[in-house]
Amino acid sequence: MMNEKSKLNITNERNHTIDFLKGLAIILIVITHFEWTSKEIRNFTFPYIINMAVPIFMIITGYVYSMSYDKKNVEHLEDAYSLRLIVPKIIRYTLPFLFIVIWEIIDPRIPMHFNKKLDALQWFLDGTVGKGSYYYPIMIQLVFVFPLIYFVIKKKMSGGGYICLIINIVYEVLVWAYMIPSESYRLLIFRYVFLIGMGVYAWHGYKLNFRMSFLITATGAIFITVITYFNYTPRIVNKAWAGTNFISSMLIVPLMVWLIQNANIKFAPLELLGRASYNIFLVQMVYYRGYYEWLGAILHNRICHLILGFFLCILVGILFYLIETPITKKVIGRLFGNKGKV
Repeated sequence: MMNEKSKLNITNERNHTIDFLKGLAIILIVITHFEWTSKEIRNFTFPYIINMAVPIFMIITGYVYSMSYDKKNVEHLEDAYSLRLIVPKIIRYTLPFLFIVIWEIIDPRIPMHFNKKLDALQWFLDGTVGKGSYYYPIMIQLVFVFPLIYFVIKKKMSGGGYICLIINIVYEVLVWAYMIPSESYRLLIFRYVFLIGMGVYAWHGYKLNFRMSFLITATGAIFITVITYFNYTPRIVNKAWAGTNFISSMLIVPLMVWLIQNANIKFAPLELLGRASYNIFLVQMVYYRGYYEWLGAILHNRICHLILGFFLCILVGILFYLIETPITKKVIGRLFGNKGKV
């Protein structure tokens, strides 16, 4: 079931609300990677707002991918795994990432220590080692996992959201049972199955009633509160990532579903940041790895350090977006023509 507003969105050139939310989320990501003190991190803005940046992106990704499937008339699982859908998405994530890989290799400010060629390959597949470097490998995995999430919800309708939640719970239990380390956990897409599924859920027009919305939001809020302010250590779910896992992220799920389905927010500056969010994210990886300490040594003032570093990431990221996007579109166009649009 898809509501009329969602059907209209298929033909829209841009979805203003989606771009706005992405712009807001990328601001939070650049801010969160600043070296805050433990006291500052306990301020309510961090666990309840700033830490929700990646969950926002995951819900939006589920929604946007679903929109893409409807535009391309993807009706069956085999359609979703066709090269015309899979390859352009891989290129869309990989080509900008390659620019960053080259930058990190040639930049003398960024140390490289590879004892073997396989170390370099692992470094690349891990998304390098910058702040948020797990995002690239996760998005590549998503290209292959998303069709399964999409068709679970499409076939099971609103019940598909519960299935995605159960899958996420089972995954967390298996990670605990198999003693999978945090270094591996952070690189796997499965911790976001519920959030991505809720993006698909929103696209199909399914609603969360007030009682369910309150229950989901309260669960997330209570979990965040006890792990942040009552020193509770989760015994099963990965404790290193507990602040942004599927339980914590429940805080924003009902709000995000409602905003995506009902809001029409227009604010051009944030919409631009939203469109350039992937490029800004990649640039901040380089900044925090090679230039963050250098800039701090020059400024000697934390506020100035934060503000100038923030604007450097934003401005360079936008410039990168303006340069890279036409190149990537041309590469995809040469390979697939109009069918390769993502």
